Amino acid sequence: MNIVWIVVAIIIFTILPNFISGYYIRILTAIFMYAVLSQCINLMSGYMGYLPFGHVMFFGIGAYMTAILMRGNLPFIVAMLLASLSAIVVSIILGFPVLRLRGHYFAIATIGMNGALMTVVQNIDITGGARGTTFPIIMLPPGQVYSYFYYAFLALMIITTFAIYFIVNSRFGFAIRSIKANEDAANSMGINTTNTKVVTWAIAALFTSIAGGLYGYWMSFIAPDEVFDLMFITNSIIMMLIGGAGTILGPVIGAFIVETVSEFAWSGFMEYHLAVLGIITIIIVFFVPGGVIGTITEKIRDRKIAASIKSEVAANDR
Repeated sequence: MNIVWIVVAIIIFTILPNFISGYYIRILTAIFMYAVLSQCINLMSGYMGYLPFGHVMFFGIGAYMTAILMRGNLPFIVAMLLASLSAIVVSIILGFPVLRLRGHYFAIATIGMNGALMTVVQNIDITGGARGTTFPIIMLPPGQVYSYFYYAFLALMIITTFAIYFIVNSRFGFAIRSIKANEDAANSMGINTTNTKVVTWAIAALFTSIAGGLYGYWMSFIAPDEVFDLMFITNSIIMMLIGGAGTILGPVIGAFIVETVSEFAWSGFMEYHLAVLGIITIIIVFFVPGGVIGTITEKIRDRKIAASIKSEVAANDR
């Protein structure tokens, strides 16, 4: 039944642009993008237990490297793939020393790396410096451009979600989970936790950088303080928590909830939208502490346990 619902949802979102305006297409595109970012944070934090607040650095790398390579007359797809490769290389180089840190030390270190990388981008000519840089203009009608990025981010969200599903349910995925459960015990059992953490971060960097490249081309102009903004990751963390950390569909559900509530708060309470958004988020977290998917899963499990106990009692009474 889960597979059926997922297939139905994919079909609906595939044909939906034919029935909605460009405004709603743009909102859904942003939701798909945030779902990808939240999935990557979920892989690192929800499953492995490492919260990379500075993970947005890979989003910025993807955006800037794609722009630079496209200015060198490379096609968008080729430039984006090469940009994601550069993000993987950076994640591996930084991962071996930084992923030896744990807890808030790791989170703070990633924030520092993001700030350092943003400073470099702001002070070199090839990136346009603090003024930012532009992408080649897409010579298509606005409606086609909106649809192009809508389907691109939809496809990326689907691919990312399925990739993480297969990863966390593989043998490598059990190594990832063991690090969150007890890293020292995982080490003692022969799991190379350092390599596991670095590879996991590289996977998260891959999808995050692709999202950054798509975002930059979508916006057509990027600046360092925009694509290296920590709010991208802060929002993604909130989405993960509301949807359900350590679940496959949690980040996707969280992205839909947070972006919809944010849009409602912005349109209805323009001057106080951040306060309204914060209050609504607190209410959701208070009543659904395990996230939407986590809470639903827990209730289903409790009902199964209760039904099992009831059937055992009835069998004993006979």
